[in-house]
Amino acid sequence: MPHFVWSKSFSTRGNMAVRAFTRLPFSVTERCNLIHTRASKTELVITQPDDWHLHLRDGDLLAAVAPHSAQHFKRAIIMPNLRPPVTTTAAAVAYRHSILKALPPSSSFDPLMTLYLTDSTSPDEIKLAKKSEVVHAVKLYPAGATTNSQDGVTDLFKKCLPVLEEMASQNIPLLVHGEVTDPGIDIFDREKVFIDSVLIPLIKKLPELKVVMEHITTADAVRFVESCKEGSVAATVTPQHLILNRNAIFQGGLQPHNYCLPVLKRETHIFCWCWHLCMYTNY
Repeated sequence: MPHFVWSKSFSTRGNMAVRAFTRLPFSVTERCNLIHTRASKTELVITQPDDWHLHLRDGDLLAAVAPHSAQHFKRAIIMPNLRPPVTTTAAAVAYRHSILKALPPSSSFDPLMTLYLTDSTSPDEIKLAKKSEVVHAVKLYPAGATTNSQDGVTDLFKKCLPVLEEMASQNIPLLVHGEVTDPGIDIFDREKVFIDSVLIPLIKKLPELKVVMEHITTADAVRFVESCKEGSVAATVTPQHLILNRNAIFQGGLQPHNYCLPVLKRETHIFCWCWHLCMYTNY
């Protein structure tokens, strides 16, 4: 599912919008109409978009998905959570080669590779990644947070601080699955708790590190991006998180195809993103 990118630099009036719009939320139709109405004032034609968060997997799934994505997108940020994960530059180069082999000969699709951050990732690996010109970012999966995240980070500050410092030095962004994994935290609150306990301290400690909070689901994430220095922190949103709220998981019985991580949230959160996407069309 393609991700759309949003950052503070796209909206200079976002904090006002977050605070002001707390009335009853829009329906799906109203949300779409709002975006269409605002977007129609200034039209930007993207001849071939980029996908900022793409899972191609490997094997048969790679062969099936890669040509389809390449047909619609020019570039994509490729997720590294394979089994085993893509933890080294050499593995990223090999994975990119596999992706290109799966494409039609005429395709110009450009896979932008990422590394899977672990407790044992070294600063030297970050230097290799930068030198390769193939690896464009490093992905943080808190251990146990989502699919194939069992090899992810157990303690970001105790295990990975030298790596994060090197990333800041090399201007390599950190892509974040922003949820805590503590089973005592309500699943609908895990994004907010992650912002408070991990991201805010991280930005204070390393303000020069570029961070992308991927597939955000809460107004709390919007406020966090708005609170950060312009150009340092961005976020992506997905179509399903813009269209569906958490009722979709349970209406008419349990709906497993509407369950994904991060889980869907309240309608009020969706309204907050829609307003910011509309503000983006003005700039």
